[in-house]
Formats: sequence, structure tokens, C-alpha cells
Amino acid sequence: MLQLRPLLAALMCLALPLRASSIADQLAAAKWTHHAQAPGYSEGPTWLNGEVFFCSGALLKVDKTGKVFPWLDLNPAGTFLRRDGQILIVDNQHKAVLALATNGVVSVLADQFEGRPLRGLNDVTVDARGNIYWTDPEGSSLAKPVGDIYRLSVTGKVTRVAGGFAFPNGLDVDPASRFLYLIESQSKKILRLTLPANDDAPLGPPELFHDLGGSGGDGCVFDAEGNLWVADFHRPETKKGRITVLSPDAKVLGQLDVPAQVVSNITFGGANHDEIFCTTGTPDGVFHAKVGVKGFASHPGAELKPLRTLATLPHEGAHSLHARRFGVPGNIGISRGWYLWRKFDRATWTGEFEHEGNGEIFTAKIVPWATTYRHLTYGAHVDELLPGERVNCFFNPDGDQRRGWLVHYQDELCQMKGHNHAWVIQSVKPGGRQFSAQVFAGDKPFEEKPRDFQLATDAKFFRHGQRTDSPALKTGDRLYFTWTKEADRRVVRLLADDASLDAVKKIEADAVAARIAREGMTGQIEAVNGETVHFLIHSSYWFQGNQLKPGAALQLRASDAQFAPTGDAIEAELVTRKNLGTYGSGVNETTLKLKHPTDAKKLAAWKKSQVVRLLAK
Repeated sequence: MLQLRPLLAALMCLALPLRASSIADQLAAAKWTHHAQAPGYSEGPTWLNGEVFFCSGALLKVDKTGKVFPWLDLNPAGTFLRRDGQILIVDNQHKAVLALATNGVVSVLADQFEGRPLRGLNDVTVDARGNIYWTDPEGSSLAKPVGDIYRLSVTGKVTRVAGGFAFPNGLDVDPASRFLYLIESQSKKILRLTLPANDDAPLGPPELFHDLGGSGGDGCVFDAEGNLWVADFHRPETKKGRITVLSPDAKVLGQLDVPAQVVSNITFGGANHDEIFCTTGTPDGVFHAKVGVKGFASHPGAELKPLRTLATLPHEGAHSLHARRFGVPGNIGISRGWYLWRKFDRATWTGEFEHEGNGEIFTAKIVPWATTYRHLTYGAHVDELLPGERVNCFFNPDGDQRRGWLVHYQDELCQMKGHNHAWVIQSVKPGGRQFSAQVFAGDKPFEEKPRDFQLATDAKFFRHGQRTDSPALKTGDRLYFTWTKEADRRVVRLLADDASLDAVKKIEADAVAARIAREGMTGQIEAVNGETVHFLIHSSYWFQGNQLKPGAALQLRASDAQFAPTGDAIEAELVTRKNLGTYGSGVNETTLKLKHPTDAKKLAAWKKSQVVRLLAK
């Protein structure tokens, strides 16, 4: 029997539950990585589907590869991810609470209190009923505790629900939605306020939850068990920021120094929602660590009626026409059809169009990276179209304007050739310069009636594979035209048969190549890291960009307001290139190596919405 005691003891040990790792153990094992660099002090992070949004002079986005992109041209201080995927933003450019929908639409949810504009907005959160809370620390201090907390109820009413704080900063609602926790930075304390039973009542009186000491706290977030993770701004004893984790009864469960002088805020993310992403200062950006503790998934929020939507611009990452989205089917060219191109205004980069069917005349803006297909060649400039020329145009809306942005055009020759359409001569008048022709699809009429045409005095003719002086028209000829409408006349400027299309294409391709050699392709700088430049070649030049090979010698030049090259050239070498389009017709993502690393400072100044010219030497 004595011999069985060791075995029984071992079995009893196996029957006991294993001790779970404590939060202190998890934090002790955590390893930091500098997930993303930022242009300055950073705050307000949100993790969504592998990407991190945060505030640093604008709303920035870190993609899954760690690259940082401008997303919205705002002055945001905080963000909050609702469970429905919308990101709430407190923004001091518009002095408003904003909602960024998954489709990129930015809505204003609140911008006034009692008829006056909102003041300084700092951080934002949501309770279980969907009410939105934010802090306003403007003008407050220990000597002047005038900071407030506001609430936007699900009915759309803005209320001041608590006040008298010495710089109210980060705030969050616990998973049970019983309390709102507030970091009062100037007093270095964390306060707790009871949430009311109805949305018309104020918050309960503040009670002390924890005294942080040090330099006080900034932002905070809850894990799934209801523990509060606090961005302990700066610890004088370590000269670093710190993460402090507090239980629901204010017990310190663990602490983790952050490899930065200050830490401003924190969010959970990752595939299992057990990683933390912290925004920092010195160094600026986002730090990441896997902690093995699941974060609270946040309250779902409620659908609120927006006051209005904000107009975003195509250079902003959230815009549906951002350069990176070109070449992805389904979101470019929502409205399309036949139009007469009336004129192009280079100063404003707008075009005037006439709808061929109803005669409506309107103006639309042109995105700098609009794609073009002219005379079977990609990369033509928008100024090549002739006044009155018939062209197939693709538009995207701009706010309420259905045809607000021209995103693509292809001339009639390209459109017809691509669909196996052509003009078939029906009759020719004496002298051979006036005739009628009808559109055919294959060998069958596509349009019911022929149209009347006349040849321009300077028209160009291509027959039997070469340029000719005479069109030699006869009934039954199958041809392609470039024509313009002048008053009530249709005037043919170029005429070609099938055998001559290669000759027409070569002339256009040579002209495009000469222009690119002189002016370069357009693109934009996305990041500059030492001597490495991340450069996006616009889809306008997807075909020419696809021809570039690693090792190619290149030059970068700034552009003026009309996107023409200007200033001195900066020399670089192509290292990598990848076309992001579904069919190879999208933007080209490239990395370049600067010949002179000291040029990095110049390029960094070109980043924000600056169209840059890229020339092959």
C-alpha cells in the first residue's frame, strides 16, 4: 500500500485545475514591436480587420504590411470602434463627433450644444444602449476645473452630463455598462461615475477609483473580464510610459513599461483580440505587443441619424476614388455613357461635357489619376480630346452630384473596336466628302438609323494599313472614326479601316511616349524611410509603369498646381514594382532607392496630397 502513495499523489495533482497565467505573468512575457512610425505625437488608436487607425495630425491608417497612409484630412483626438464596424471620431477641425462608415462615408453626428459649437473634443466611447460620450477638457486645469463630459443620446440629443473636472481625458464604459470611467489627467486620478437608468439623467457623482500618481494617465480600455487597462502617460522613475492594469475593485494586476517616453492610449486587436496597440510620443507612432488577454469587443452602438455628411477628397485614403483603389472592379465609373467633350480647364482640372442623348451640359472635376484609352493606347492626357469630340466617359459621384468626378474615358474608336462595332458606309455624296454611315455590331445593324457626316478639311485618312491622301469612300466600307459635333454637323477628323488600326495606334503610342519622356508619369510618395522611397505610380500610366524593371534609373520631380513638372530632379533607382490592379491595370506600387540619401528630407515634404512626376532616365 505504501508503494501506491507516490502514484496516488501524482493522480491527485493531475485532478487539480491548472493555475491560469496571471495578467502580471502575461505582461512580463510580452514583447514590444514598433508597429508603425508617425509624423508626430500620436493618440486615439483603433484596430479593425488587421489595420490600425490613429490620430497624428490627421486620421492615419496602418495597413497589414505596416505602411502608414493618410486616411482623412481631419484634426482628430480620439477614435472608438463600434461593434458594427463604424469608427467614431472626435474631431477638432470640424468641432464635431463624426462617424466613419465602412464605405468611407463620413457623417457628422453632433456639432453643437445648446445652439453653440462644440469646443475641444478629446476622447470618445459608447455605452450598451448606444449613447456616445466624449470629454471636453478645453481651458481646464487643477486651478480651473471646468472640463466637461457630454453625451449624444440615441434620440440625437446632446447633453452635458458631468462637469467640474481638471482636464478630463480618456474615458470608457465597462462591459456591464454600469459605470463610466474617466481619467482626470491634471489630478492624476481615475474617477468612476454611475451610468443613469435613462438617457435624460446626468451621470452619477464622481468617485475616486484609483490614484495613478506619476504624470497621470491619458487613455484607457477594458478587457473582456472587466479589467481596466490604462495608458499611464509617463513615469518619472523610469522616464517611460507604462501600461497599468486595474481590476474592477481597483487592484493593480500588472504593469508593463512601454519603450517610449509617453504612452497616450491603448486598444485591443489581433485575430484573437488578445494583442494591444498603443499610441506614443518619442518615438512617435504605434507600438504592439501580444499579451494573451482578450479585450472587450466594445458595445455595439446604435444607428444615429447624421446631421450631414462631410465631403472628402480623392487624395484621402477613405475616399472611394483614392489612387490605390483604381483597377479594382466595382467602384470606379459608377455612371457611364456617350458624351460630347466640350472643353478642358487646365487651371481647375475640370471638364465640360454634353450628354449626347438629352443635351444636358455640366461640369465635372477630373481626378489626377484618371485612366484614358485613346486610339488604342493607354496613357493619353485629358487635354488631347477635341472640342465636341464624341467620347465614352465614366463618372463617380461627388456628394449629391451623380457625375462629379471623371475617372476614365475611352474614345469612340477604342469603344467600338472593343465591342466589335464599326461604322458601315450607307451612301456617299458626289465629291466624296459627305456621306452617311450606320453603326453595326458584327454584320448586323446596332443603331436603327444612319447618321450624316462630312470630312474636315484637315482630316486624316488611314486605308489598307497606311496613311493616305484620299479616303476613297464607297458603300459598304467598314470604318472607325474620330469625329466632333460642330453646331448641327458631325465632322470626321480621323478615319481608319481595320487594316490601319495598328498604324493609328503607333502614332498615338509614340506621342504618349514622347510626352512621358518629357514630363514623366504621375504618382505620389507614400513613405520615405531613409534612402528608401515608397512610391505609387498612378493608374493613368499603368501600362507604361508595367514596363519598368528593377534597376531602372529614375528621376522624381515635384509638380505645380496643374500637375506639370517643376523644380530640380531627384535621382533614384527602381528596386521593386507590383501592379495592384485585378487585371494588371491598376496602380503600380514601387520601392525606390535614392541616389543621394540626403534628398529624403525634400521628398518627405512632398508627401501630403502632392502629385509627383516620375521620369525614366
